[in-house]
Amino acid sequence: MNYVLGVDGGASKTLCLVGSKDGHILGLGRGGPSNHQVCGLEGAVAQIAHSVEEALAQAQASPEEVRLGIFCLAGADLPEDYAMLSQAVENLGVCRKVVVKNDTMAALRSGLSQPWGVVVVCGTGTNAAGRAPDGREIILPGLGHISGDWGGGAEITQEIIRRVMRAWDGRGKPTVLLQMVLDSLGASSPEVLLQMLYHNQLEQHQLLGLVPLLFEAAYAGDEVACQLVREVGTEVGVTARTLIRRLSLQDKDVEVVLAGSIFKAKGPLLIDTVRGVVHEVAPRASIVLPKFEPVVGAFFLALEAAGVEVTGMVRENIGTTLPQELFIEKR
Repeated sequence: MNYVLGVDGGASKTLCLVGSKDGHILGLGRGGPSNHQVCGLEGAVAQIAHSVEEALAQAQASPEEVRLGIFCLAGADLPEDYAMLSQAVENLGVCRKVVVKNDTMAALRSGLSQPWGVVVVCGTGTNAAGRAPDGREIILPGLGHISGDWGGGAEITQEIIRRVMRAWDGRGKPTVLLQMVLDSLGASSPEVLLQMLYHNQLEQHQLLGLVPLLFEAAYAGDEVACQLVREVGTEVGVTARTLIRRLSLQDKDVEVVLAGSIFKAKGPLLIDTVRGVVHEVAPRASIVLPKFEPVVGAFFLALEAAGVEVTGMVRENIGTTLPQELFIEKR
């Protein structure tokens, strides 16, 4: 039997799905971080190999039986990244043909009902990509501020800190976020918080934990929080509509997938803002929150690269055999 596999490798984990060409999922493998920019090439490849080998063992499939593998990897940003990663993954010998893509393509395909559309990913960082009906693809570099990016959790956290400090010293408007931030970070006063920040006494996960507080405050009607949420939504919308324009999708029923932890936030303000900005140039666009984790998108891509049309029956087979952990809970 011929199988295909899809891998989604990121800064926190790596997942691999192995399945048949009719959409039956036969194996799920898990690994640790596989962004070579974070853990080095050797470490990244080791985690990719672990996830694939686990999935193959579960599926009782040999590498020779896997016709094609799509590896959607964080850190595949520049041409030299693709060349290096492609060679490294090919050397693993885990499938007959290797295709490396940026991880945004897995997030894109996981949310689409068709093979083309646009995605904006907002987790710790942010990235975006799009695909036209004729197969043209655009992937933004996603390299942070040096490539003009803004709107991920790290940047949002910086803005939360900036605005609560301005609220404290009087340069900004009062906000309930000030006390929420102090409580969350265990600071008895703004002065203590300044000391903690200045001496780098806070871990990244503690700071990222402020992001849900922003959306809670906005949901409660806090003016400062609402303004920041609208700014994030505007940036996401501008990113999406830029891709829509560049791919000439303004007059089409284009799906805009919003993937990543930021879009799981409380309240409708963020999504409503994104929708309004996108509709300024693409009135027929629809906003989609994916129901599957990105690794399912990588598996869809593998099926399509193998010449399989992802029909309703194929989707049904995937849905009935997919491990429950790969479904995304709706808000």
